[in-house]
Amino acid sequence: MADEPVSLQEVKTYLRIDGEEEDSLLASLIPVAREHCENYLNASLPTEVPTPVKQAQLLLISHFYEQRSGETIPPVVYALLAPYRNIHW
Repeated sequence: MADEPVSLQEVKTYLRIDGEEEDSLLASLIPVAREHCENYLNASLPTEVPTPVKQAQLLLISHFYEQRSGETIPPVVYALLAPYRNIHW
């Protein structure tokens, strides 16, 4: 099953944020999470991404939003991405 890319509204729903005060920060984290996933996968994400990859992006955005001191990314992110990784030798 594939989903559309992560939207600001999905991020706000996931993080349970109602107001607009954090919109610019959250919007800036969306491409950061996407790029992090693409770097790990060694591939660009298509317009429609598999649900686990979308979940990994939401987890990354949540992590970057809540942990602003450089804490380690939760291993579950990589567990969700691993089946889609394009390994180049």
